[in-house]
Parts: sequence; structure tokens; C-alpha cells
Amino acid sequence: MTREPMWDVSAASHLLSRTSFGGAPQQAERLAARPLKDAVSALIEEAQRAPAPQKPAWVKEPWVNTERVYPETTNEERMENHRKAGERQSRERNELRCWWIDHAIRTPAPLREVMTLFWHGHFTTEARRMSVAQPLYTQNAALRAHALGNFRDLLEAVTLDAAMMMYLNMEDSDAKKPNENFARELLELFTLGIGNYSETDIKEIARALTGWTLSAPPGSKTRPLVEGAPRAFCRDGLVPTFVKEKHDVGEKTVLGKVGRFGAKEVLDIVAAHPATAKFVAGKLVAFFGAADPKNELRDRVSEAFIASKGSIASALAVLLTAPEFFAKESRGTLIKSPVHLLVGTCRLLELDVTTTPSLAQATAAMGQELFNPPNVKGWPGGRDWISSGTLAVRYHLPEALFDGTEPSGFEPLATDRFFALPADETARRDLIKRIQAADQMRKAERRKDGFKVTFVPEKAVGGKVPEKAEALVDVLLARLLAVPSRSDTKAALVDAVNQVEPAERVKLACRLILMTPEYQLA
Repeated sequence: MTREPMWDVSAASHLLSRTSFGGAPQQAERLAARPLKDAVSALIEEAQRAPAPQKPAWVKEPWVNTERVYPETTNEERMENHRKAGERQSRERNELRCWWIDHAIRTPAPLREVMTLFWHGHFTTEARRMSVAQPLYTQNAALRAHALGNFRDLLEAVTLDAAMMMYLNMEDSDAKKPNENFARELLELFTLGIGNYSETDIKEIARALTGWTLSAPPGSKTRPLVEGAPRAFCRDGLVPTFVKEKHDVGEKTVLGKVGRFGAKEVLDIVAAHPATAKFVAGKLVAFFGAADPKNELRDRVSEAFIASKGSIASALAVLLTAPEFFAKESRGTLIKSPVHLLVGTCRLLELDVTTTPSLAQATAAMGQELFNPPNVKGWPGGRDWISSGTLAVRYHLPEALFDGTEPSGFEPLATDRFFALPADETARRDLIKRIQAADQMRKAERRKDGFKVTFVPEKAVGGKVPEKAEALVDVLLARLLAVPSRSDTKAALVDAVNQVEPAERVKLACRLILMTPEYQLA
């Protein structure tokens, strides 16, 4: 497909729906007044220039391990420190989710956050397995910094990232026993994709990545270790550090190339491999919802990626100006991710929001808990966003935003524990009791601030509120939907609006539109 796409207000609205969590009609009109390539360039440049948000107040340098054990630490002290650290980390993870959602709602350059979200699902780290909040923040900041930069730079930032090194067991991989976890995911999920490498490549890359660990900042005093203590209780810092003595200096063969490779040489090879360009291009095409049944668009995006030596912005510019992206089959066909749904609603209706843990929990209840994807593959997206449970939460989201009440289904029925219960019945019962108490405390902590959202009718419609019901519904449908509504939907909305007092009309119309199937689509 090589013809030029039709570029008009409707196309601009489609572009905003995929790149900016949605956009008001006035934004689409301003964008459509420019040539398509200029409009896309402006969006990308705006995202590249956007300043990073201020880091959360609890992020401290250097990081201090409050669970650190020493030879003189008693069991009671160790348990108490562990309990306190768990509570603090849970609170910080809640605040971290709020911090990101709040920034996504307020930023003038939403494409930067959309791309950060894309990489967050690509280079995953599960908070349930890597619970310390500070490295999760650091990883997020790195993803944002490189979101529209060079892929090779992004790959190195993620590889030598404390959260990733802990999550995929790279921090203590040495020449005697190379750990293959990161090497395997590097090839399968982060770069080449299945079918483009061998088991030998994985083993050889694991050897090349040996020697990296997480240490205290340079110049710190060496602290005594406790024999047999888990890594989490004896870690003194989160600074990625290369220990030459632990590195395998032997010759390796990686994807047909031979040398005494280390981490950076391996990342050069992997990032420049043609399969990486196709793999990343394919994921971008799918994420932005372009219909590409013959992979023609994927191949053109891949060519741009290679020609620009891994420029993510160059690849994105080809994708967002492609006729496939604006084709009829691509419009209004992408199910919004939970983050897109929540952030987009707040932005489109210009809600006055204080982002609380309860509000952030909305995305988790709809299947997308930030910093905690279901597994190393990230969120599958698409139709997987919809289940009987998540659809109910989607349709009840207005209760949280307009009424300040928590819809049912916000809390999971169960959570993964990742450890076995004791065989002894008394010990098992005591442990379950402590787990339940901790769960109750976590739930109370999350709920304590409730929902703090204010709805202003004039902001929701983008100006003066139309007096007639039909005109009001037309304004809101144009503002909120990426696809035309069904005729019976509009008629039902007009009828419902006519049944209530004028002061309640805008909120009721918004509430009903948010509950339509059409609103779930971008």
C-alpha cells in the first residue's frame, strides 16, 4: 500500500486517539490544518523535548537497604525490619503508580507517555517478584528518557538497569555459573524473536553478560556479610558494577560472530541484527493498531529503523504517516488499554483530578497494574483486555470518576504468594493469619484517600453547555468517541438527557457515553 492517506479532521482525531490518549475536536482541527508529515513530526518533536517529571519524594540517592542484616542482627530485628520494609515498599509502589498516571493526565506531550507505556510492556519487570520501588522508578525514568531515542541506547539502559538485573537474575551471574534468564528473554522477547537464534546463542550471550552485579556506590565501606542470608538482605546498593574477576573472558560465538565479547559488544550485535528491526517494528505496528495483514507496513517501518541505525522516532514517523494506519480497517478497532481508558477519560473531560491509590487501582482492576504485568511477556493487549470481570469494571468506571465510589471488582479475589505454606498446621494457620492481616492493611492503605475527582460541565464539553439535549449529545459524542455512534445510541442518549434537570444533563450524558461499547475503542 503506497498511496497517500486521506488527511482531514477525522484522520487527525484518529491520530490523536492512538498517540495522545485521545484529543478534543479543536485539537484535531488544529492538527489537520498542517500537512500530515508536519503534524506527525510536531507530535514526535514535542514528545522528544518534553521534560521528565520530577521524581517522587521518596526516591533517595544513594538507596539504602533497610532490610540489611549483619552478624549481630537478631531474628526478631530481622523480621521487624522486613515487615516495615514491606509496608513502605507497598506504599511507595502505590505512590509510583499515582505519580505516573498523574503525569500522563497532565503532560502536554502525551506521546512521550504513550511510548513509555509501550516500552514498559516490552521490557517488563514484575513488581510481585521485584518489589523494591526505587529501581522500578529508575527503570521507568530510563524508558521515558529513551522512549523516542535510539534503540541500542535504550537496550543498554534496560540491560544494565537495577530492576531488570534483579528480575532476570543477571546481578550475580558469573563465569563459573552463567545465568541464562536475561539472555533468553533478550533474544526471545526484547530483540530478535523466536526462530531467529539458537540455544547456543543464549548460552554464549549469558557468558558474555557475566561479571555485572549491583553494588554500593563507589567509595563505600565494605560491610560484613551473613553466611546464607538471601540476596535481598545483604544488598548494599543498586549501582550496576562490572567485576572483572567474575567475567568470562573466553571467546564466544554469537549469531555467527566470534570474539571475546562482553555485554556491550553483544548488545551491538543484537541491536543491529535485521530480525530485531522486524521484531520491534511488528510490535509497534500492533501497539498502534494499524491493519497490516501482509506485514508490508512492518517491513517499511523495519527499513526505516535499519536505515536510521535504530532511531525509534524515524520508525514511528513512517508508521504514523502510513496509509495502513489511517485505513478504514484501522480506525476505531483498537480496544483501549486500561491506562488509555482512564488517562484518556480524565484528559478528554478535563477532570480536576488528585491521583490517589484508589484511582490508580482502576487500571489494575481492568487488567493493567502498572509496574506489575502478568509475566515477562507483558500485557498481550487487544481482545485480552476484555473479560467478564474487566468489562464490568470498565462500565462502572463512571461511578469512581463521577460519584467517588469504588465499583465492585476493584480488589482481586486472590493474589500470588510465590512461597509454600508450612507443613505444620499451627505454623500454617499463623502464617495465613499474618498474610490476611497484611492484605487488610494494604487494602486500607490504598483506600484511605478514596477518589478525588471533580467534574465541571463546561470543561467536559469544552465551552458553553448547549441548551438543547440533541446539541449537547452531539458535542459530547464528537469529543469522546473515536467511531461514529449507532443511531439508536444517540436517540437513547437524547431521550435520557431530556428526562433530567439541566444541571445534571452533562454528567448523565458523559456517564452513559463512557458505558457504551464504542467508548472502549480507539
